Amino acid sequence: MTPNTSALTATTTYRRSPLINLSAGFDCGNGSTNLIFEETEILIPSYVLPIYSEIYDPLTGLVEYVSGDRSELISHRWLSGISAYQQNPMGYYRVVDDRRGKLNYGLQLLLGTIATLPHQSHWAFTLVASIQDAQAFGHELSSLLNGNHTVRFNGKEVSTIGVKVVAVVEEGVGAIVTARSEIESEGQSLLYDFGNGTCIISVFGAKGKLLIRKVTPGGVENLIDAIARNLETRKQLNGEGDRQIIRAGIEAKTFEYGTTGWNFRHIYQVELKPWVQSTLATALKAGEPWRATSSAVLAVGGGSELPQITQLLTAKGITPITQGHWANARGLAKLAQLKQRRGS
Repeated sequence: MTPNTSALTATTTYRRSPLINLSAGFDCGNGSTNLIFEETEILIPSYVLPIYSEIYDPLTGLVEYVSGDRSELISHRWLSGISAYQQNPMGYYRVVDDRRGKLNYGLQLLLGTIATLPHQSHWAFTLVASIQDAQAFGHELSSLLNGNHTVRFNGKEVSTIGVKVVAVVEEGVGAIVTARSEIESEGQSLLYDFGNGTCIISVFGAKGKLLIRKVTPGGVENLIDAIARNLETRKQLNGEGDRQIIRAGIEAKTFEYGTTGWNFRHIYQVELKPWVQSTLATALKAGEPWRATSSAVLAVGGGSELPQITQLLTAKGITPITQGHWANARGLAKLAQLKQRRGS
């Protein structure tokens, strides 16, 4: 979730950087994908749409894999981010819908974020990425991202993207790096990551060493789904609501259903309480054994930024990190810088 911007657009802050050895953080989440390097920050929804026929006008986010180390992708084309939704609102793929989505679509989304930037013929990234359960899937993700990839962006320019993955860490590690100023270096920290598909509880010891990690099912998508399936929503729209439009309305904090003039704020209020009881409370309970011994209790992720949830967490003694939807990726970028300096 990205409350400060509409999910109908990619969020990009760009500064032209040297082409070689850009240290970068890559966070392919269930809801959004972030790429950060130097002073450039990109966020797009984690959506992918394969393209098998010609489209009228190439949209930002169109990628054609021309050649490279992922030979199975050669000649494949896809749209990523909001363009995937706009092209086919009923047929795009969401990472949150696929247990292996972060693996199956990781490179496609990485290239899709680069497609939003001004053209450069060559890019080279020293990358630190994260994934849920890096012990099990870190090596696989690294192998799927690594290598040289020659692609055509937006139906026009060809670029060669070099990717060297120097580390894949557990989700939440980057957020702790981002929050260094808010935690005691020798103390214990408890981090709640309220994501789109899951809630992750991480316990960090001295100097940010990961001690415990627990995943509870469900995330912000459960709330969006409940709003879409709500009886009043179905009566108003003659069917279930569009999840992307609902997501955009929540993120904008307007609760407007697109341009229809219908406002679903009251339905959000109705569905929020059962979501808190079934999803948020489960995650909070899972972290409770470490509350009393943690000098810092923090929250990140889109769920921590939902309307009313920030206040609820604060009341419970949990500190939501400012711009929590960027926290993990920003920390990953810092780790990449450190590893690059050390020659890792």
